[in-house]
Amino acid sequence: MALVKPSRRHLLTGFVATALWPWRALAQTRAQREVLAFYYGWYGTRARSGADIHWLNPDPAHERIEDAPHYPVGGPYDSLDPAIIDRQMAQMKAAGITGLIASWWGQNDRTDQQFPLLLKAAEAHGLKVCAYVEQAENAEKVADDVLYLQKQYGRHPALLRLDDKPVIMFFDRLMQVIGLNGWAKARRLMDQQVPNAISFVGTANTLKEISTRKSAFDGLHIYSMQFETADHHWIPALWRPAFYRNWVKAQAGAKVTTATILPGFDDRQQKDRPGRRPTVKREDGGPFRRQWKAAIAANPDWILIVSFNEWHEASQIEPSTAFGMRELQTVKEMSAQFRH
Repeated sequence: MALVKPSRRHLLTGFVATALWPWRALAQTRAQREVLAFYYGWYGTRARSGADIHWLNPDPAHERIEDAPHYPVGGPYDSLDPAIIDRQMAQMKAAGITGLIASWWGQNDRTDQQFPLLLKAAEAHGLKVCAYVEQAENAEKVADDVLYLQKQYGRHPALLRLDDKPVIMFFDRLMQVIGLNGWAKARRLMDQQVPNAISFVGTANTLKEISTRKSAFDGLHIYSMQFETADHHWIPALWRPAFYRNWVKAQAGAKVTTATILPGFDDRQQKDRPGRRPTVKREDGGPFRRQWKAAIAANPDWILIVSFNEWHEASQIEPSTAFGMRELQTVKEMSAQFRH
C-alpha cells in the first residue's frame, strides 16, 4: 500500500483528538443515567399485620384516610405482601423508573423486613434498589447500620451501584444529628472493616451545603423540595430552570450528579407538624411536567422523584383515586426523553 503524506487537516484532527482524549475518557466514566423514586415500605393492614400501620383510621366506604390527603387505588395495602410489591415494581418498570430508594429505619425494623422482598422483586423486574438510611443516633450506630446492610445485602445483583459499589443514601438527619465530623468518624469505622466498598450519597439543601459536603460523599441530593417549590411558586417560569441549572452545576466533580422533582406536597394532616406548612399544588399535573423539563435541561446523571408512595405528605405518584395514573404517565413520557 502506498504511503500517503497526511494533510495539515488530518494532523490537526489527530492533535485535537489526542488533546481531548482525557476529557472523552472522563465523559465515558460518567455515571449511568437513572430515574429513581423514593419508596416507603412501612405500611401494614389488619388483615396481614394485625393493625393499620401508617394508615390512620382508613374509611374504604368514603375512600378516606385520616392522615393522608389522597386515597390509593385499591385501598390501603400491606408493604410485606409480595403481591403488592410485585404490582408496584411492575408500575415503576412500565413508567420508565429504573430503581427505587427504599426508606430504611434500622435493623429488624419493618422496612428492613421488607428489604429482601424488594430486592427479589426488583431483580425479577429489572429494577435497582438502594437503602435510604433515615436514622443517625451517633457515628457508631451509623457505621453499624451500614455494615449490617453491606453484610446482609451487599452482594445482591439488584442493588444500585456506582463505581461498581453498592449505593447507600442518607436522609438529612445524618447531618442534623452527627454532622460532618460525625460522618467522618463513621466512615473511618466502616473503612476499618470494608475499605472503599460502598458509594455514599448524602443530602444537601442549599448550594452552600453542596460546597461544604461534596468532598465527604460520592454524591449529594436534596429531598425536601417542597420548601423550594413552595417558596418560589409565584415565579416558577424563572425559578425552575435557574434552580436546576445551578444545582447540578454546583455538584460538578462529584461521582454522580442529581436533580430532585416532586409532583405535589401537603402534610398538613400530620398532627406532629404544627404551624404553617409548605404546600405544592398539583394543579393539572403541569408543574410536575415542567419540573421534569427543567431537570432534564440541567443534565444530571440521576433524576430523583419524591415520591412513589409517601401518602402522608401527598407526594406520591402511585395511582390514587384523585389523580389515577396521570403522574405515572408523565414519568413514562419524560423518563424516555431523559434516558435516550
